[in-house]
Amino acid sequence: MQLTVKEALQVYPLSEARLVAGGEGTSRMMKSVNVMDAPDIADWIKSGELLFTTAFIMKDNETDALRLMRRLNERGCAGLGIKLGRFWQAIPQGIIEEADRLRLPLLELPFQFTFSDQMNALFKAEHERSNRLLHEVVQKQKKLMQFALQQQQHRNVFAELATVLNYPLAVIGSRGHVLYGSEGIAGDAVVQGWPWKSVMHRVKWNQGSCHRVPIKQNDEEYGFLLVFTDSALTLRAEEELFQQAADVLAFYMDMTYREHINPTVQDEMRTLLTQYLDNKMTVDELTKLSENKGVHLFQGTYQCVLITLEPSVFAEGKLLKQIHRELQYNPLMQFTASQHFQIEDGILSIYTCPTGRDYGEELSAFLLNRFGDVLAAQEAKGASAPRFWISKMKHEPKSLREAYQECLDTRQLARRFGMKDRALQFEMLEFAYVFQHVPDNIMENYCNKVLEPLLARDGDPNQVLMNTLESFIENDGLINEAAKQLFVHRNTVTYRMEKVGSLLQMDFKKTNDLLKLKLVFTFRKFVRDKTAARPYSQHH
Repeated sequence: MQLTVKEALQVYPLSEARLVAGGEGTSRMMKSVNVMDAPDIADWIKSGELLFTTAFIMKDNETDALRLMRRLNERGCAGLGIKLGRFWQAIPQGIIEEADRLRLPLLELPFQFTFSDQMNALFKAEHERSNRLLHEVVQKQKKLMQFALQQQQHRNVFAELATVLNYPLAVIGSRGHVLYGSEGIAGDAVVQGWPWKSVMHRVKWNQGSCHRVPIKQNDEEYGFLLVFTDSALTLRAEEELFQQAADVLAFYMDMTYREHINPTVQDEMRTLLTQYLDNKMTVDELTKLSENKGVHLFQGTYQCVLITLEPSVFAEGKLLKQIHRELQYNPLMQFTASQHFQIEDGILSIYTCPTGRDYGEELSAFLLNRFGDVLAAQEAKGASAPRFWISKMKHEPKSLREAYQECLDTRQLARRFGMKDRALQFEMLEFAYVFQHVPDNIMENYCNKVLEPLLARDGDPNQVLMNTLESFIENDGLINEAAKQLFVHRNTVTYRMEKVGSLLQMDFKKTNDLLKLKLVFTFRKFVRDKTAARPYSQHH
């Protein structure tokens, strides 16, 4: 029997009983029903039993009755039903108060029904409930089979599975990160105690249960399926259903992994892309050969993202493989229509721009958010972490090589400038890219000429004005942002910039003056970077 006391009180004729006390305990699970007619009943009671009594063994001594109630509660009694009229005309107030304190459901049973009437009704209700649940499980199994046989692309498999099981669920990835969570199922609570043993396990969750089922196929472990039920106990058949659901998920993940990342397809695409990027193949040939393999590279305007692990010398191939896999089968990773390929430099992704505009900022925020847990974990242990290099938007397939080169250039410039940004767009560094080949002496002369009045000024030993100007330019002329970076009030920045403008004879509202200063600080970064690198080169 698997009914709560609350559910049992809805079964006729027990529904005619009155809940006198212990209302806060009606969620107790009732596994069986027994009659209390022996003084030592507390020594024989099983956890989850609901006891019926005429109060014969309690009628003479209220102190003993209270002691018995406490003992029953310790043994896990589900509740106590007392039939009045024979030995007690009313339940003593002390008994009621103690039941409330113990949160032990105390029932006043209807006099006109025998104990057997009520017990038989409960067993019949449990039998009907079990049959109904078994029928529901069978129906879910049929739906699960239909679900497993579907071959649709771009499915939100996790959400569909939640509909089939008709329970909230979560899917936890192999790194302990949440791949999917039904509404209201999210946060750190669902992964509490990670890492888990790779066995099916049931734990308490709110008023019900959480079933943790490993998602694995052969030696490959993909994570866990978490199913949240509203009952503290579950039929064996339902647990088998959850295991089947995890098996279906494992098959889907494995199939998707092999379809997109299996050695044959991956190696062939790697070869094709390498040949194209090395100018050994035209984009038309690349497109045609890719489509023959069922891979559609272009669906309108697009942007490329190159994902690498930095520093690359310590990069782990396993982590890159996990990232690649997640980009393929995790529905939360589907920012737009996209293709992802492992190449020599890392992972090259081609994202469609559905509205024909640049998605650089959105892609940057999206990737940082989705891989935030990886970044935090890797950086916490000082290991190589993923970084994202984003090209400008391209309109033609023939620009793929150019987009890839922009990703590489962004990575190179970030290294040269010592930039620590986890995601960078080529558009942000394009200005530096244009002037990176200007000779050092010309850069230095230009910087000195523009900044001479500021460099020669007395009374600024800590370069306060210079630092303020640099922060002002780095933040695109935004006073508030510069003030945040410098940890000063915006009025302080405004005052300093007025001084700088007077010294340099510049108007910071003019685009031409801002462009000059942008160029100056770009050159200064180049020169500083080279100067810092020289001692290292000479030493080695």
